[in-house]
Amino acid sequence: MPADIKMTTADARITAAEPRASSAELRAQDSRDEILKAATALFANRGFHETSMSEVAKAASVSKALIFWHFKTKEDLFMAVLSGLLEPYFIDFTEEAGALDEKAQIIRLIELYLLFVRDNAGSIRFFVAQLLHDERPSDGLANQVMQLYDGYRTLLVDLIGRAQNNFVCIRDFPPLAVANMLLATLNGLLIGFLFTADQAVQVESAVSMIRQWLFHDGPQVGLPPSL
Repeated sequence: MPADIKMTTADARITAAEPRASSAELRAQDSRDEILKAATALFANRGFHETSMSEVAKAASVSKALIFWHFKTKEDLFMAVLSGLLEPYFIDFTEEAGALDEKAQIIRLIELYLLFVRDNAGSIRFFVAQLLHDERPSDGLANQVMQLYDGYRTLLVDLIGRAQNNFVCIRDFPPLAVANMLLATLNGLLIGFLFTADQAVQVESAVSMIRQWLFHDGPQVGLPPSL
């Protein structure tokens, strides 16, 4: 019986301690989120080099020591901001693409790009602000953005090459050239959205125009020239 009582008491102590640990973890996460929120705004408005950790602490209403408890250096804080902003850029396309042919996959990738521009203008403006504020953008920013861009382009080149082999896509130029032209068009739409009076990305009309150029959408699409 005494042993049973001791075990029950110990279990009760562990159970009682768990809410306190969870509460502390929640507070730590809340403070981290506030720091990241403040740092994102300051980096976007002033750039990496012109933003001090003291300014971040003041904007987040925390001590500078707490910032260094979460992030060892300002570079670590900046990379954490980037990771949060870049997260939506990673498109898990594998499961969705399994049920689509090459043409449908290309169209879906175009739609995803335009929808992302429409829905994530804030993070895109952040990256543009870094390029404008800093004469030499951080290697971390450049590397992560280029990794995403290269991955998207590589996927397009592969799909366009397969679509050309199946005679469902324009065949006048190599897949890489077609992909680069397509990306130039998409990037032009991005710039127009960010720097002109256009307040919305017209996804359907943009996709329709690109489809007409890329696939010709005529009755003979998909048939070899000999037929």
